[in-house]
Amino acid sequence: MVISGIVSIILTTGQAGIGTMVLAAGIVFLLTGIFHHRKYGDDPESDERSKKIGAYGLSYAWLTGIFFMFGLFMLDYFGVLILSVQNTLMASILVLAISAAIYQAYLFRKGDVE
Repeated sequence: MVISGIVSIILTTGQAGIGTMVLAAGIVFLLTGIFHHRKYGDDPESDERSKKIGAYGLSYAWLTGIFFMFGLFMLDYFGVLILSVQNTLMASILVLAISAAIYQAYLFRKGDVE
């Protein structure tokens, strides 16, 4: 992805948005792989506890996303904040992804879920 992003940036003149996104995603994947290898080495990365924490974190993020989208709907309905479809979808995607990472990080630090 890193190489594809660089090639895309070089070959497209004036429209480097997609290439930049692919490059950024490739760097994130590369760094994630390096950090996971440093953290776990050759040991297995997941067990029952980590799968449970991951599932709980994603379900909490899903609920957060639903409440966020409901809030956006109500703001639009009452005319307080009117967003385009593109901005609404991007905000929802960001809230879902960021909240999933935050919930999972919190639950991993906490140690377990009840």
